[in-house]
Order: sequence, then C-alpha cells, then structure tokens
Amino acid sequence: MSSQVKTETIDIKTDCKLTCDFEVLRRSSVFAGADTEVIKLFAYLSKRKKYQKGDQIISLGEVANGAFLLISGSAQVTTIHRDREVILQQINPGTFFGELALLARFNWFFHVRPLGECEVINITRESFHKVLEKYPERREKMIEKIVQLRVERLVEQTTFMLDKLPDSLLSEYGSSASNMPI
Repeated sequence: MSSQVKTETIDIKTDCKLTCDFEVLRRSSVFAGADTEVIKLFAYLSKRKKYQKGDQIISLGEVANGAFLLISGSAQVTTIHRDREVILQQINPGTFFGELALLARFNWFFHVRPLGECEVINITRESFHKVLEKYPERREKMIEKIVQLRVERLVEQTTFMLDKLPDSLLSEYGSSASNMPI
C-alpha cells in the first residue's frame, strides 16, 4: 500500500514538472510560435535546477553543454578582462542564455552567478539535437531563433557596457563612426 502512494506521488510530481515546465517554456520568448509538441518534448527532456547566491550556474572555462532559461530570481553575467572581473549584464526571469552551446562546442567565456535564490530550466545540447532529429522540418526555424536571441543579447550587452562608460570617454572618439577603432 505505501509503495502505491509513493508511486502516485512521483507521478503527480512528474506530471506537475512537465505541465509547469511546458507552461514556462510556452510563455518564454524563445519558444514563441513553436508548435505544442516541440515545447512538450523540450519540457520532458529539460531539467530544473535551483541555485543560491554564491553558486555558479555557468563557470568560465568549463565545457559549454547547454542553454538555460531563468525562471525566477536574477543573475549576473561576468567575464575576466585584464585580470579584472567585468560585469557584462544582469539577467532577469524570462532570459534564455547560453544558447550558443546548443549549436557549437566550446568552453564558456563568461560566468553566470545568481544574485540570490534563482531557478533555471536547463536544456542540454544532446536534448536539443534529439528534438531536431524528431522534428527535422523545424530545424532551420529553431536555429534561426537561437541566432536571433544571441544577436539581441549582444545588443543588450553592448548597450549595458556602453552605458557604464563616462561621457568623456565616449566623446573622445567624436560623433563619427569612422573614428571608432574596430
């Protein structure tokens, strides 16, 4: 009798996890316009993880093996430049990050650390490729969406960093783009 109760509890938790993760993914910008069956498969294959302040969600130099959707809390993206840690961006719920790890093999070139308690949904490269195998007709659209997200993040990070520069440094290059070093 107690094993039946335990099994039912596990099934309820699994059903809730799938339903909850499906809803979170469905409402995120990264899955906007995606077919229900694709989102369901991502919800099934993904893992939910909780982090506390002081933890590392992503560690610079480690193998990049998946992307994350921040579902609660906030985190800071940093990198090391000239032996100093530099803040690249603060991310908030709804942010999908690490997306390039779904497409290519590399080591992380940044850290992501929670600013307090936070929770993410993690989609591994392996899971992503399973979805692509199951739905090859959606491959191009999913890859294009990832590239678009990365471009948007690059714009956000550039704006964030430029907003931190003093006006005197920005005006040093004048108003002409031709004066800017490339």
